[in-house]
Amino acid sequence: MINFRKIIFVCQGNTCRSPMAATIMNAKLLEAKLDILVESRGMVVLFSEPYNPKAIACAAKHDMIMPNNSASQIKNSDFDRYTLVLVMDSEMKNKIYDNYEDSINVYTLGEFTGISDLEVKDPYGKGTEEYNHVFEQLEEVVEKVYERLIKEDL
Repeated sequence: MINFRKIIFVCQGNTCRSPMAATIMNAKLLEAKLDILVESRGMVVLFSEPYNPKAIACAAKHDMIMPNNSASQIKNSDFDRYTLVLVMDSEMKNKIYDNYEDSINVYTLGEFTGISDLEVKDPYGKGTEEYNHVFEQLEEVVEKVYERLIKEDL
């Protein structure tokens, strides 16, 4: 059985959803004293844009500190047999498999957690309330990812 050593969360621009998901997972792993590297990437990152202030504020509201990082594009070197790549929706998963020849271990959050109709909507350009909703949705689903990783020793 493969034991993942790294988890990469992927969203469209790597400024909102994937950094929030990575922050939540990092908090869980730190609390459990598990040594798994967690990162986030974007599907389309045209320049190194900082994380969205609304996403940072949502994390702070939940007593989590989002790293002071900036957006990064997913690339072929991100994929290997020990890396789990979790995307927000099935369209992203299909694009990764279509565009990255080394892609492996790519799942939607819904697919990995068994929530078949789950697709995490992009809050970009919307109000704080929508960001909070997405953060809370990600908290629930990242908990399920964490439980699966621990239960199945992935």
